[in-house]
Amino acid sequence: MSTWPDPEGIIRDALRADAGVSAITGARTFFGIPRKADEATFPLNVVSRVGGSQDRSEVPLDVALVQIDCWGSLNAAGDGLKAQCTAQVNAVRSCLEAMGTVTRVAGTEIGVNVESVLWLPDPDNARPRYSITAEVAAISA
Repeated sequence: MSTWPDPEGIIRDALRADAGVSAITGARTFFGIPRKADEATFPLNVVSRVGGSQDRSEVPLDVALVQIDCWGSLNAAGDGLKAQCTAQVNAVRSCLEAMGTVTRVAGTEIGVNVESVLWLPDPDNARPRYSITAEVAAISA
């Protein structure tokens, strides 16, 4: 019996391993922003499942709607570094698009379709943030 794939985990691991993304954020791609403010080092990425559906026909198929928030840095004056955040979101988007229609990752076949990219700076402190929404189809191989 096949097990359910983990689309969020696959996306997180792919972003951590991608040279273009890690050049900007290192391995700071998480499932949430670290709780302690002093432990949150920016820039960073957050991967969250925000929807989707599952189907168990012949093998478990998970079509997840995944959101990747690309949080940028602030300079010493507290201003958002939008150009850095734009480079960050472009690196993330390139990594996702490179996964293409069918890629085999850790025993799972995965397809990624980037659906939207939104500019959503933090309303409290103007920290730059882009939010990517992608449809991720994953099937246990």
